[in-house]
Amino acid sequence: MRLRVLGLACALVACLFTTGTAAAAASFPRIDAATVDGFKMTAGQTFENYGARLAQLERNAQLKPRGLSEILQTANRKARPLCHGTYLASALKPAGFCWEDANDDKTNDWIPQGLTGSGDASPTGKVDGKRVVAASWHTPGDTMVRLSFADATALTYRHVLLVEPTSNTDFAVVTGHGHGMTWVDNRLYVATAGGVIRVFDTSHFWKVDDSLGTVGLGSDGKYHAAFYDYALPQIGAFWYPGGGCTTAVGDRPCISTLSFDASSSSFITAEHAAKEGGRVLRWPFDRAAARLKTGTDGLAHASEGFLSPVWGVQGAVARNGYFVFTGVCPEYAADPTHDHPSCLHGGVGGASTSRLTGQAPVNSQNLSYWPATGELWLINEQLRERVTVHVPWTTLTGRP
Repeated sequence: MRLRVLGLACALVACLFTTGTAAAAASFPRIDAATVDGFKMTAGQTFENYGARLAQLERNAQLKPRGLSEILQTANRKARPLCHGTYLASALKPAGFCWEDANDDKTNDWIPQGLTGSGDASPTGKVDGKRVVAASWHTPGDTMVRLSFADATALTYRHVLLVEPTSNTDFAVVTGHGHGMTWVDNRLYVATAGGVIRVFDTSHFWKVDDSLGTVGLGSDGKYHAAFYDYALPQIGAFWYPGGGCTTAVGDRPCISTLSFDASSSSFITAEHAAKEGGRVLRWPFDRAAARLKTGTDGLAHASEGFLSPVWGVQGAVARNGYFVFTGVCPEYAADPTHDHPSCLHGGVGGASTSRLTGQAPVNSQNLSYWPATGELWLINEQLRERVTVHVPWTTLTGRP
């Protein structure tokens, strides 16, 4: 999602920001408890329904479930050591990688959005003994969503297509923007559309025939996934009862970013608003059940909420009550027609945020914090400048 904001003279926001390495505080107020409790999500019967279909589909020899280790071991693309500028302050010593020097970097056939990794999935920071980065991508028309799984040490990766079991014998493509994603144990949670979080299991990849661009069971009797070798089937979902969402106003804040806060075992969601006022919500997560916690009404209720002062929020992550956002740099607020470096903003919920040092990659998107290593990871979508990069949380924020 590109940062397009309505222009105002920088003088109008100078009271909230400075353009140097430090910034004046901007109020980051709480949303009242009654309003927050009104934000609810349901899983319905999706885990039961998809689980039953999955069991039947996997009785077919073509759809024998494969694990993440196979995806990593058969990686067919080569990432590059960090090759583009990041705009991040040199004191942060940014490190990471660039995608393959081909379609993944040079075309908008697919556009990166969400970011997570083994640092979210496991307290050790590794999965199958590897440091793994996972990213979500969407097509320009939001007709498909794919995930990339990268070995962050070997710099190899593979794409897989997200699919939805539609019956006991077939599946269809998952559509959406892939706004955000996170990973806990063996489950991936992907905000594919504004008000929906779909759930996937990293022990249930399907090896399919890659000869056709169709999705599902073809007339040739084989299963396909739009020329990809692997598909990842949905196993459940969470969504707002009644469906839909409304950006910045209304009963259902759109989920434009998604992350896992291990310090409080909760999901963090935020909506993208052109200016300030986007709603940031915390959703308690039951790690043992691998689901959002539910109340006596069977619904998951947000437990905490704030109004973000950051314009154009694209990524949000929290640790011990301190939030970091990707969003608009104040010096570019008056120029919405061009692509500019993003900025990182940090602060305590219920108090204030300030712009953090330096800038960030152009059109930065999601964030992911890895407790085992103290790394804050980010991804951006800018064509021919795409990077996946990490910096030390403590150096950036001044907090442990």
